[in-house]
Amino acid sequence: MAPETTYPMTLGQLSVWRDIERMHPEKWWEGNLCFSWSLPENVTAADVWSAVGALGMRHTSLRTTFDVEDPADPRQRVAVDSPADVVAAVRQPDGETGMSRIETEEIQRPFTLTTDLPWRVWLTGSDGGPRDLLVVIHHMAADGAGINTMERDFYALLAGEALPPAPQPAELATRQRSGDLDARLLAAESYWRKVLSAAPRRTPPAPGPVLRATMHTGIPEPILRQAARGIGVTVAGVLLTAYCRALIRTGTTSTPVLLYPMSSNRFDPAVTSLVTSMNQWVPLLAAPDPDESFAHTARALYVRNMRALKHGVYDPDSVARIREDAEREGGPLDPGFHYTFLLPPMVVQPPETIQESRIEWHVPIRSTGPGFYLMANADTTVRLTVRVIREGYRREELDALLVAMRDDLLDLVRANAEATE
Repeated sequence: MAPETTYPMTLGQLSVWRDIERMHPEKWWEGNLCFSWSLPENVTAADVWSAVGALGMRHTSLRTTFDVEDPADPRQRVAVDSPADVVAAVRQPDGETGMSRIETEEIQRPFTLTTDLPWRVWLTGSDGGPRDLLVVIHHMAADGAGINTMERDFYALLAGEALPPAPQPAELATRQRSGDLDARLLAAESYWRKVLSAAPRRTPPAPGPVLRATMHTGIPEPILRQAARGIGVTVAGVLLTAYCRALIRTGTTSTPVLLYPMSSNRFDPAVTSLVTSMNQWVPLLAAPDPDESFAHTARALYVRNMRALKHGVYDPDSVARIREDAEREGGPLDPGFHYTFLLPPMVVQPPETIQESRIEWHVPIRSTGPGFYLMANADTTVRLTVRVIREGYRREELDALLVAMRDDLLDLVRANAEATE
C-alpha cells in the first residue's frame, strides 16, 4: 500500500483516539503500554532485528501513522514498506536499558502518531548475546490480545517458522463501514439508548488524587474456575459479581449500578489474531437484591453481561450523541464503574492451595481514564487491582472494597469445596 493511501480507523481505534482527544497533550503518553520478551539462547542480534522487521511487515498496525487533519474522519496509512525501514524506525540505541527504566521513563515519552511508527524496541544483552527485547507500544497499535499475538508471532518468526496470512486493520475498517455491519451497529446504538435511559443520574465527582491498590487474593485460578463452574458461570462472571456486590455493600454506590465491562470484540474468528486496538466499553445495569445469594446474583449478572458484550462493537461518535441526548433529557449520568478481566497465558504453575492474601499499594503514574476501574487478573492466582480518580474517595474505603471482594471469593470457593467433598 502506498504511503499516500489512507483508510478509516477501525471502531476500536476510533474509540481510543476519541479518548486521546479528551486528554491534555501532556498526558498523551498515557496511551503507551510496555512489556518485555526473553530471548532464547543461541540467537544473534541480527536474528532478533530480522524478526522485529518481519513482525512489522506481518502486522500493518506496527508500521502505521495517522492522518487526523479532518477531526470528523481520522484516518490511517501504512507508512513504510520494508523490514529494514521498520527496524530503522523502531530500533532504539544499544546500551543497558533495564525494564525499570522502560516502565518509569521511556513509557512516558509520547509518540507523535501522525509521523512516528507506534512502537519502540530496545535489545538488551552482553558479550554472551542478546537477553531481552523491551517494547513500548501505543494502544492505537495493539491492545492486550494484540500484544499476545505479537509475542507468539515474534517467537515463530525468530525460529524461522512459516506463518499463515494475518488479518489487517484496513480489512476490518473497510468491512465495518461497508454496510455489512449496519444491523449490528444499529442494534448496539439501540442497546446504549435503552441502558442510558434507565441509568442512575449523578453529578460526576471531580477528579481527585489517584489511588491504586492490588488485592492479592491468594486464590489459585483453577480453584476459582472450579467454583465458578459450580454455580454455572465463568471466572470473569464471578469477579464482576464480587465487584458489583462490594460496590453496594461498602456504600460506594447504590442500585442500580452502572457497570462498564470491557469487550475484547474478538469473538469472530476472522479477527481473533488481529493486531490492533479492538477493546470498547459497553454499559450494563445491575440491580441485585442485597439479600440474594452470591450464586443467584452471579447467574443473573452473567446473562446480562453476555447480552451487553453482544453490543461491544459500536461507533463511538454515535454513542457520544446518544449520551448527550440521555443527559439532556434526564440530567448528568452516573460515571459508572469500569471493569476488565485479564487471563494471559499461564507461564507459572499456580499453587495447589489458597495462599495468604495481602494488599499492595502502588504509586500510580497515570491520572487519566475511567474514574473507578477494576482490572482483574487470573494468570496464576487471582489479583484485583482497583484504580480510583475521584475526589473524596479515601484509602480506607478502597481497602474495605478490596477486602469485601476477597471475602466474597473466599466464601464462594469454600462453599464449593464443601459441596464437592
